[in-house]
Amino acid sequence: MDRLAARFSLVVMFLALAGCASGPARGPEAALADQLYAAGNFRAAAAEYQRLAASAWGATKDPLLLRAGESLREEGDLDGAAAAIARVRRAKLAGDGPQRYDLLTAEIALARGDAERALALATVDPALATSAQSARATEIRARAFDRLGRPLDAAAERVALIDLAPGDRAAIEDDLLRALIVVPAADLNRALGQIARGDRRRPWIERALRAQGEAAARVVGRGSRAVGGLTGDARDQAIWGREGRIGNDRVALLLPLSGELAPAGTAIRDGFFAAYFDDPERRPAVRVFDVGAGTEAALEAYRRAVADGHRRVIGPLARDQVQAVLRQEQLPIPVLALNHPDDGAPPPPGSQLFGLLPEEEAAFVAEQALVRGARRAAIVASSEDWGLRAAGAFRAQFVQGGGVVAGEARVAAGSIDLGGAVNEATAAGADVVFMALRPQQARVAAPLLALRDSRRPVYATSHVYSGQASPTLDRDLNGVVFCDAPWLFNLNLGIAARVDLAPMLPAAAQNPRLFAFGMDAYRLLGYVDWLGRNPDDYLPGASGDLSVDEFGRVRRSLACLRFVDGAPQTIEGALSVAP
Repeated sequence: MDRLAARFSLVVMFLALAGCASGPARGPEAALADQLYAAGNFRAAAAEYQRLAASAWGATKDPLLLRAGESLREEGDLDGAAAAIARVRRAKLAGDGPQRYDLLTAEIALARGDAERALALATVDPALATSAQSARATEIRARAFDRLGRPLDAAAERVALIDLAPGDRAAIEDDLLRALIVVPAADLNRALGQIARGDRRRPWIERALRAQGEAAARVVGRGSRAVGGLTGDARDQAIWGREGRIGNDRVALLLPLSGELAPAGTAIRDGFFAAYFDDPERRPAVRVFDVGAGTEAALEAYRRAVADGHRRVIGPLARDQVQAVLRQEQLPIPVLALNHPDDGAPPPPGSQLFGLLPEEEAAFVAEQALVRGARRAAIVASSEDWGLRAAGAFRAQFVQGGGVVAGEARVAAGSIDLGGAVNEATAAGADVVFMALRPQQARVAAPLLALRDSRRPVYATSHVYSGQASPTLDRDLNGVVFCDAPWLFNLNLGIAARVDLAPMLPAAAQNPRLFAFGMDAYRLLGYVDWLGRNPDDYLPGASGDLSVDEFGRVRRSLACLRFVDGAPQTIEGALSVAP
C-alpha cells in the first residue's frame, strides 16, 4: 500500500467520508453491509457486499462490487480492492460511481508504480464530488507527481489540499516543505522566476530555500499607482476622504521598551507617534505594551489586547515573538508584525509582515544593477549575519535576472585589512561590485575598488551610510550607489520631514531608519487592508514606497543615491525599478 497508511492517514478519513456520502450501495438489502462499513468493520463489510453482488442481476452488481473494493481499501488491502473491482463495468455505475471507481483505480495504480495512470485517473467532477473526494483526488495527484520527479507540480496540489483539508493543515504543510527541500536551490530560484508573482507555491519555495541556507529571489518593484489621494465630491469638502484608507478605533502597539531591544523599540515608538500626531484625520486610541524579551511576554500582551477590545495589533519586533504571536491557533484580531518570523512563513490571512530586511535591500540593489546593464558581479560582504543574508539575496536576484556572480569575498567584523578581500572578489573580472559593509569598512574598500577599475560601478545596501551627514569621512565613498529610506534625505512630500523633527526628537536624528519605520507602521495602519487587496497599489512612505504582496508581506521600494563630494545625492530615475 506504499507508505499511504503511515504518511497520509488523512486519506483514510477522506475515503470513509466519501463512502458515507454516497449512501447505501443498492437499496435496503445492503443495510447490513453499510452498517458494518460505518462501524469500521471493513473486511466484513466487503464480504457482505461481495455476497450480495454474487446474487445480483445486471447493473445492480457493479455498485456492490465497487463498495466491496472501497471497503478493502479502507482495510489497507489494495490488492484485494483491485480484485474486487476487476469485474466492475464502469459504464454501469451511476451518479458519483464512475469517479469513485476512477479514484480507487488511481490509488491502486499508484501503489503498483504506475504514476502516469494514477495521474490520468485522479480527477473529479466538481459538480458531483464531495469535498472529501476532491481532497483525495488532489492528494493522489500530489503523490503521483512525487513519483514522477515533479516536485513543483506536487507542491501546487498540496497547496490546494490545504484548503480542502484544513484540519490536516500541519501534516500537509510538512509534506509540502519536505518535498521541496530536496530540490536543488538553483532549480527553486529558477522556478521563482517563472511562476506568477501571486502563485501560492512562492512562499513555500522561499521557505525551502531558507531551509537549505540559501536566499530566494524576490518580486521587486514599486506598485504602479499611489493611494492616499483625496476622493469625494469636490463641491462638498465635508465628505472628502483618502482613497484606500479605513478608520481604526483601538490599536495595541507591542514593542520592547525594556531589555536589549529597548533602543530600537523606543525609536519605533517615537516615529509611530510622530506620524500619529501629524495625522489630520481621525486618530485611533492607542495603547502601548512593553513586551521586553521572550515569547511569553508578547503572547500575554496580545491576549490582553484582545480582552481589552482592541481591533488591531502592531508589533511585536523580535523575530521569535513575531513567530509565536502569528502561530497561535486562534488569532482573533489581525496583526501588523514589525519583523518576519525565523521560519519565513507568511502571516495568516488578514495579518501582515513589515520589516527592514537586508535581503530586501540587496535584492532591490541587484535589480537596480541589472536595469542599468550589469551582467557580471563581484560581492564583498561582511561576515556578520546581516552581511551574509544580504550577499545571498543579491546573488539570488542577480542570477535570476540573467547575471553571473564572478567572485565573492567575506570580511570579518572590525577588520580594515580589505586588500585581500577586494582582490579575491574581483580577480575574475566584473562589471559591477556589490558591497554589504558598514561605513568604516566601506570607506576602506571603495578606494581599493576604484584603484582596480575607477569606471566600474559600486552598489551597496543602506549599511554603507551612517545616517548622519559626514562629508569629510564619506569622500572615500564617492561614486558608491546605495538604496535607503527616502525620509533620511527629506525626499518625502506630505510627511513630517526629518529636518523638522530631529531637533525635537533625538531618535529622528540618532536612529532615523527605525524612526521612519515607526512612522510607516502608523501610516500603514489605515491602508494595509486596501494594499493587501490591491497589490499593484503603493503608499508613499518614510521608509520607502510601500506595497503588500499577495501573501501579506509589506514590500519597500527604496530611494537610491550616489555619494558626491562625500554627500548622498539622488539619482535620476532611482526611485523606481523598470518592470
